[in-house]
Amino acid sequence: MNRDGVWLKGNLHIHTQKSDGKMPFDEAVRLYEQAGYDFISVTDHWIVSEKDQTPGGMLLLSGCEYNIGKSVRDGIFHVVGVGMERAPQIERWNKSLTVQMLIDGIRACGGLAILAHPAWSLNRPEQVIGLEGLSGVEIYNATSGFPHNCRPYSGQIVDQLASLGKLLPCMAADDVHEYKDDLFGGYLMVHAKEKTHEAIKEALACGDFYATQGPKACLSVEDGVATVTCSPATHVVFYSDSVWSDDRVTIGQGITTATCRLMKNETFVRAEVIDSEGKTAYTSPVRVR
Repeated sequence: MNRDGVWLKGNLHIHTQKSDGKMPFDEAVRLYEQAGYDFISVTDHWIVSEKDQTPGGMLLLSGCEYNIGKSVRDGIFHVVGVGMERAPQIERWNKSLTVQMLIDGIRACGGLAILAHPAWSLNRPEQVIGLEGLSGVEIYNATSGFPHNCRPYSGQIVDQLASLGKLLPCMAADDVHEYKDDLFGGYLMVHAKEKTHEAIKEALACGDFYATQGPKACLSVEDGVATVTCSPATHVVFYSDSVWSDDRVTIGQGITTATCRLMKNETFVRAEVIDSEGKTAYTSPVRVR
């Protein structure tokens, strides 16, 4: 955690009155700056926000949320695009529009495409496995939880996809709409070379970040052992494509390191760190074979 560069706090999923949020754009930006965020992306539905910087120095990455689909059976997809150099040429009312076309449109404009709240959308692994070009998936989405919704956590589909060989970097976001219980609930800690738009995008593209509600977490794998170093925690849990392991869970007080010996059948591992307040940090899955 003490590598060269800077650790920056950010949120890549925010709504304002420009679409279906309860807060004016400028007020929303001010709230995040006052809360100590280094960067955000305002991602109103089908409205691309511009790259900017506040007088106080907080960076704004361009952003937008695109959504398609009318039924869970056929697939409802929300894709967040951040860091676009220009507005993607995506026709909202095109009946032939697909989720892959959304991703391709975002990437064609220099942006990163993130699959938003797959558990809330009831996305299934077979609907996601073939998608190309995703830079991440929201494993935690604050507004998808209580009291507004009921499916904030997408760890199961993350693990199902990883077990099929599709390892997506895990992200956390507010997806704030109400500016009450869904504010400052989940965010990213990004390790960038410097605090610039370009360096943040580069770190995001490389997966050099972790998702969290508060705790710090770092996962490494060496010689068949997965190791987590973290801020003081009460639980450290390792997830993989094995359904049993003797040292899968470490429980105690003030835990700052935990290990898990990987078995021969495991192909990936990720970890979650839970602190005394019940807040969680999420590492991305790492391929081990």
